[in-house]
Amino acid sequence: MSSPVSPNGFRNALVLGGGGGVGIRWMTGLAVGLRELGIDLSRADRFVGTSAGAVVAANLANEVDLVALVAGTTGAGPDAPPDASGLRRIIATVAGLGLGPDESRRRIGELALEMNVGQPAEHIARMSRTLGATGWPDRDLVITAADVSTGGLHTWFPDGKATLAEAVASSTAAPGVFPPIPVDGTYYLDGGLISPINAGLAAGAEVIVIVEPMAGLFPHAQSDSELGDATVIFVVPDDEAKPLMDPNVWDHAGLRLAYDAGWRQAAEVAERLRGVWPSA
Repeated sequence: MSSPVSPNGFRNALVLGGGGGVGIRWMTGLAVGLRELGIDLSRADRFVGTSAGAVVAANLANEVDLVALVAGTTGAGPDAPPDASGLRRIIATVAGLGLGPDESRRRIGELALEMNVGQPAEHIARMSRTLGATGWPDRDLVITAADVSTGGLHTWFPDGKATLAEAVASSTAAPGVFPPIPVDGTYYLDGGLISPINAGLAAGAEVIVIVEPMAGLFPHAQSDSELGDATVIFVVPDDEAKPLMDPNVWDHAGLRLAYDAGWRQAAEVAERLRGVWPSA
């Protein structure tokens, strides 16, 4: 018989990975579809959100009405699709330097700070509009970011060190696309620079559901596979949804298509989660 909770205090963990605006909508559609089928992802004991996954994890942990949230933002289009050319230049520059992972991320951060891609406050406001609630939930929510000064992983918790909008903005601050986000004198970038999922933060749970919009496009960190004896279920875009994730995950034209694809895929995913994930 399983114990009520793991020694870490959480039994079921939900890990949501990066994928830009399209990934946000696909994961949101998936969560809505699963809820309609009796499987509520917001019943996780721990939420781990990276980049796009930080947005959806925050909304699930806050038990936001996702249908109403999408209805309120569909067609609003407050921003033009971001220009990813700066990101490509940064990656091309750093790739030829032969640096280690942390040093590469520090150099990426330096280059990102030199680019004029808007003000941090603008990106914080942009991310606030994707959140159905702006306060940290009274839940076990972990949001990831990359620390520009060290090149290492930084984790945000509901401990008051950053507002929820600041944490989500830092996790989604793709270098060369959005500005690094300063919190208490330190700058932070997209948590996907560490890993597209950062699943190691769910280690200790008995059941771990990993939703990865951009599966296969970026390598995992070693810690992503160090999950002990957990039952691990990966959810990735199916053949209909996968083309929407590449090449432009910020393409506004793909948002509605991604939501619908996630909603339809929920039927298949529900069968895999039924009896494993807490029922609604």
